[in-house]
Amino acid sequence: MKAFINRNLFTQTSLDSGSLTMLGAVIHNFSEPGEYHGTVLRGRDEVGNFHLTVDKDYPEMQVNIDLAAIDQPDSEHRESELKKRLVVNPKGYAVFHVSHGAGGYAVRVSRLDGKSKDEPFDSRELKEGDMFAATLIRPGIYSVVNANNKVRGEIVVAYSKIKKMPSYRPSDPLSIRCTKKALELDKTEIERTKKVLEPGKIEIEPAQGQVYHFETTSRIRIEFQKPDDGFEHTRPPVIDRWRKSMTR
Repeated sequence: MKAFINRNLFTQTSLDSGSLTMLGAVIHNFSEPGEYHGTVLRGRDEVGNFHLTVDKDYPEMQVNIDLAAIDQPDSEHRESELKKRLVVNPKGYAVFHVSHGAGGYAVRVSRLDGKSKDEPFDSRELKEGDMFAATLIRPGIYSVVNANNKVRGEIVVAYSKIKKMPSYRPSDPLSIRCTKKALELDKTEIERTKKVLEPGKIEIEPAQGQVYHFETTSRIRIEFQKPDDGFEHTRPPVIDRWRKSMTR
């Protein structure tokens, strides 16, 4: 049997927390029990809907919602996805992700009764307490910017020297704080990894995750700038080095 290779994993080199692909996911806590209606968007188009229950007596602390599966009106996958009861404890999290395809999804969620103290959730404008999980596979240099406050940084995905790829396992994900003034490693992350801080830059391994924790209204955009194909790798890779960015 031929192995299936999802080409989108290797062709997607730009990430946007407001336009999700297979390499990104948005995590949100719905703290108020109740019934919620969700709308899946691709670009400006509404491509699907779902129902979410937040139940304080429900034991599960995480519900995974596949936006790509909901955007397939004629598929059995979509029918099975919609038949699943999407329920989560108010102390847990909803994880919005994309299982296949080119992506480009966003999601809006609001209470059916309209009585929420909070504004409806919109993944195109993440707020304090939200998270964005991102994975970069192709080695090279990437720019990262919070589109809401223009705070910038740079990510270097170091070329892997491991010859036997099946044995490759990336390091644990990095935790990054997004504040009004900077993108910076969480203090506990610094203590755990003993990372050296330098202004402006972070170096990671291919497929090593990044989790952005928001303390201000945010939309993260990551853009591929320059490849590193390993042919002229004259410098030793310095892994996980973060520089605190400067605001303009």
